[in-house]
Amino acid sequence: MTLQELETQLLNLSPTDRVRIIQSVVQSLIPNSTSEPTQNSNSLDLTHDHSPHHPLRSLSITVPPDFDEPMTDVWEALEQ
Repeated sequence: MTLQELETQLLNLSPTDRVRIIQSVVQSLIPNSTSEPTQNSNSLDLTHDHSPHHPLRSLSITVPPDFDEPMTDVWEALEQ
């Protein structure tokens, strides 16, 4: 198949199918990629980015167990 034939077939696809193909191509270019993109029929995960321009995305976030406890001392200080 020539490049022109491939382009013609791609342009005849739906936008959703084009995005899926783009995701597959991008995933194939990422070295050591161990995760497959997860998709269902209604949504696409376009946030999966291993770009070096986003180095903080690979950091895990630790939330303390008391993050949602009321801060009564702050409310008391605001009342005064």
